[in-house]
Amino acid sequence: MQLFLAAAQSIEPTELPVPPLVYGIAIFAALMFLLLAILSLRSVAKRHEPEPSTDPVQTRQGSTSANN
Repeated sequence: MQLFLAAAQSIEPTELPVPPLVYGIAIFAALMFLLLAILSLRSVAKRHEPEPSTDPVQTRQGSTSANN
C-alpha cells in the first residue's frame, strides 16, 4: 500500500493545453453536426416518387371509387 501511495505522490499533474471550456464547446459542436447529418438523412426514402406501374390492376389498388 505504501508503494502505491509513494508512486502516486511522485507523479506531477500535467496542464491541459487549452481550458476545459474549449473541449466542451468542441464536443458540443461535433455532436450538433452529427445530429444535423442524421436529421438530413431522415426522409431520404420519401423524397423520390416510385416509377409509375404499367400493371392495370395495381393502379386500381387503394381507389375509393365504387366503379372498380
